Amino acid sequence: MRRTRSVYRAGGGYALPLIVDLLLVVVFAVIGRMSHAEGLSLAGIVTTGWPFVLGLLLAWVLVTLFRWKPWRPFPGGVFVWVVTVSGGMLLRLMIGDTAEVAFIIVASIVLGAFLLLPRLLLGTGRDARSTSDARTAVR
Repeated sequence: MRRTRSVYRAGGGYALPLIVDLLLVVVFAVIGRMSHAEGLSLAGIVTTGWPFVLGLLLAWVLVTLFRWKPWRPFPGGVFVWVVTVSGGMLLRLMIGDTAEVAFIIVASIVLGAFLLLPRLLLGTGRDARSTSDARTAVR
């Protein structure tokens, strides 16, 4: 029986999911700058996004060390989301920027949607099919 790989896990590696996560964090920074009528210069996007990009990269390092499947929603995806938001907020505070409650709530919701929806929609397809194929082969 032919197995179809998930688009999110194409090639079976970590590169594509990490790239998707990075792009979505950058989109988060762009949306944030646009919603506050700030310029969309490369420097502005980097200034807004770097704390969350570093939080995301830290999350990916930890997920890899824990040997979780980062393309799966749980525990990998939830962990990536929580560490990205909390790490980004802590870094913002460390450099003297703000992290008001409303911003924390909005950032948590938007990054939660951005980091979990691809995993929910695309990330578990191969694992689920592999499990069902294995059950069918045993019968």
